[in-house]
Amino acid sequence: MTIKTPDGYEPIIAGNNVSFETHVGPLFRKLDVADKQAVWGFQAEQHHCNPYGMLHGGMAVALADTMMGSLVFHAIEGAACATISLNTEFLAAAKSGEWIEGRAELLRQGRSVCFVRAELFAADKLIMTASGAWAIIGAR
Repeated sequence: MTIKTPDGYEPIIAGNNVSFETHVGPLFRKLDVADKQAVWGFQAEQHHCNPYGMLHGGMAVALADTMMGSLVFHAIEGAACATISLNTEFLAAAKSGEWIEGRAELLRQGRSVCFVRAELFAADKLIMTASGAWAIIGAR
């Protein structure tokens, strides 16, 4: 399957490290996004789907968690962080071949915890919402 990446996206490359993103991708991030926001996406391929050709919920959650964690990581200038709470609600299905776009927003940054929310879309259809909290590791 040829990936049909919309204009303004670049691949997310984990450098020389083999990471989780390497195994679930390819993932892409949108350039020119407002501060304290992130927009990521991927084309749903068969390996992202359940046996019925529908996007697997675990892949949708993986995109949300990874995108939201990256947003926190950059907001706290590269300090270590970890997901401590992640709530999701599935609203609609997506299928193989569709472009899945996640949009995240940093709601609040404290000294030891950051709060983020996100939405995932297939075309213009809202398929999932997420909210969560990330611990800033080493923060007091």
